Amino acid sequence: MAKYNADSIKVLNDVESIRFSPGMFIGSTSTPTHLIEEVLDNSLDECLSGFANIVTVEIDSKSNLFSISDNGRGIPTEKDIPITISTVLYSGSKFKGSRDIYKICSGRHGVGLVAINALSDFFQIEIIKEELKCYVYTFEKYNLINKYSIKISDRPFSTKISFIPDKEIFESLEPDIKKIRHRLLISSIHLPECVFILIIDGEEEIIKLSIDDYFNQYCLNEDDEITDIIDFNVQDKDEYLNVKLCYSLNGSVTPKILSSVNLLPIYGGIHIKLLTDIIKDIFSSYGKKDNRFIPQDVLVGLRVYIDLSLTEPEFGSQTKTQLINRSSYLNGLFNKLKKLLDNYFSENKEQLDLILNRFIEYRRKIDSKNIKSKSRRRTSVKYTKLRDCKEDLAGELYIVEGDSAAGSLIQARDIKKHAIFPLKGKIPNVVLKKMEILKNKEVQELLSVIGTSIGSDFDIEKLRYDKIISVCDADSDGNHIVCLIIAMFAYLVPEIIKQKKLFICETPLFAINKGGMFIPIWTQKELEDARNGKNSNCILRIKGIGELNPWQAKICIFDNNRKLIPIKYTKDLDKILKLFSNSEEKRNLLSGDY
Repeated sequence: MAKYNADSIKVLNDVESIRFSPGMFIGSTSTPTHLIEEVLDNSLDECLSGFANIVTVEIDSKSNLFSISDNGRGIPTEKDIPITISTVLYSGSKFKGSRDIYKICSGRHGVGLVAINALSDFFQIEIIKEELKCYVYTFEKYNLINKYSIKISDRPFSTKISFIPDKEIFESLEPDIKKIRHRLLISSIHLPECVFILIIDGEEEIIKLSIDDYFNQYCLNEDDEITDIIDFNVQDKDEYLNVKLCYSLNGSVTPKILSSVNLLPIYGGIHIKLLTDIIKDIFSSYGKKDNRFIPQDVLVGLRVYIDLSLTEPEFGSQTKTQLINRSSYLNGLFNKLKKLLDNYFSENKEQLDLILNRFIEYRRKIDSKNIKSKSRRRTSVKYTKLRDCKEDLAGELYIVEGDSAAGSLIQARDIKKHAIFPLKGKIPNVVLKKMEILKNKEVQELLSVIGTSIGSDFDIEKLRYDKIISVCDADSDGNHIVCLIIAMFAYLVPEIIKQKKLFICETPLFAINKGGMFIPIWTQKELEDARNGKNSNCILRIKGIGELNPWQAKICIFDNNRKLIPIKYTKDLDKILKLFSNSEEKRNLLSGDY
């Protein structure tokens, strides 16, 4: 056995640490899309600060060379700063104490360029200063191989970053062009004076759209008959909030809420909760006299676009998809917004009545369906495991691992909305035991709870819940159980997946637990930040859902910031199901022949 001594300890430098665990710094390594976004953030920050008005993203799919340039101030070249910010983590001009350079910015962590250099075969910075001198810094395999400067005749850009991602790191070198285009589209909306150019294999496209057209195309459906669009801007010193919202009177009841923060598309967070809470408060005050009005119905048909510009945004991870600032930080902006919305509805009674009637009509339909559903149920059926909710059809069914986890969730749930169904260990593998699967008592009861039947008797209209959510521990056993549950649904009741009714609820492995504060830690980057932060002594290792107190379980699994992953149906279902039973298929997958 090897000796464990001082010689066993290895200290990685910044570049080595990124290559050792790239997911901690850029999220996914499936494609290099996030690397492009990291450079793009820096160029957009020059635009936000008023120093640049042209940003170009160039993608060469043949050579896998990606270039991003802007005509801003140009990276400082003194003291070999370009080398420092490409090799030393947490180096930059966007931290507290040096934020006079960028009051509003997207990139903040001092990670981006180091990560790109560390994860690229080729990385180059070109900087053109006003005296028409171009400084070039070239790296190969994250090592500096050349540094020089030359005189030039014009200044087509100020800073240009080019790189070829390392094919050993990424599963595919093909970036998500749709996502990059959307980033540029969001930027064009809020910086109409700037020009955003996307060049793909020599084909140039100027990205430009007004905010009104964006709202119409991305927040509304073609068949939406809508109320008047409410459009409010509020400002608090250097920060501002813009909200556009309306209600669909005849379209999908599912709310459509899009947002951006400092030109970053953000898909969840505290700002969305603050807005929906404001809307609930306002309509509750107007609709409380009608006994059919339920506050949660105010989301029915809601169409919203939120744009925030913040000096100190806090994101849930390096990939910046969730805003996690404390609500107190945003209260100034949102309190001003609430006053504007209050005044609007007090002065526009016709619009108010249209929206309230939409809620009431929706509630009548739900009540009617509940009556029909109850009338067709067999009253003799008793569920031994199910802890049902009171809202039929609008509720959510949580399939959980074991009675211990179920106990925490039963205490934490909203009894009106959340139904809990505990599994006793692992259900049979539907692929290996097709004939026996329906003999399993837990599977029988789960199918009975769902209510749709199977095979030729299947009827999606008899589905008893709006969402079916699998919740398991964040370990290998939990992941296996989730896979078995998904396989069962895909094999026995695939239409439930096709109708987008099946979800996975992620659970964290760690959390900051300090007094009355409980903050789930979802990523390795968040974990590292927590270990290096002021709450490093308050990190809780979560071994299983059953160990959570009810209020902690509520934060992770029931609150608005829970992490729900919709399960998508695939045409390659048979091929995927083979992986559950055929070891040769698994070997092919691991070898890359799949």
